[in-house]
Amino acid sequence: MRERQIGIVSLYQYLERVATMEKVKIIPLVGIEFAGVTVALSSSREDVKKSLGEPYSIWKNALFYFNNELRFDFDNDGKVEFIEFLGGIAGKLQPIIYGVSVFQSKADDLYDILSEKNHGDIDDSENGYSYGFLNISVGIFRPSIPEDIEDMIEDAAEDGEPMDEEEIEYEMKKANYWATIGIGIENYYR
Repeated sequence: MRERQIGIVSLYQYLERVATMEKVKIIPLVGIEFAGVTVALSSSREDVKKSLGEPYSIWKNALFYFNNELRFDFDNDGKVEFIEFLGGIAGKLQPIIYGVSVFQSKADDLYDILSEKNHGDIDDSENGYSYGFLNISVGIFRPSIPEDIEDMIEDAAEDGEPMDEEEIEYEMKKANYWATIGIGIENYYR
């Protein structure tokens, strides 16, 4: 019984640290590190649960943690093949990659850093909404791009229902910052 209590106390302390905007280090092709915990790509489902406890939710072959801000996808052998951060700029989990805050950095700045580190092919087939950096197995996504918001502002004005400053600011934030980042095993995006 004592062992279980210690586990609960450590998990509670761990969650408390995460809830205060814990910085999570993303290491492409390796895994993630934060709050003294490392979860590697290719870790087993059981290892993830030992490290993080029971998931917040489960969907198909994925475990979600921290109010669904962190997702682990598993292959057919039960090994982590993909890790994704879903909280965006307003999320509690604020991952860092190559020393840069993913969700607090402008989209173009992060794109430039990932391009440089990738040293090769980039899947840009979604016209600015998402990119797959093939050599480092990193993917980024945003629901809109700045041009979309400019069109939205024009359309709203033409319809006689112009957007207010708060709406414009909210939409521009979604366009100028990445909403998700994921890392996969080698060749995940190929």
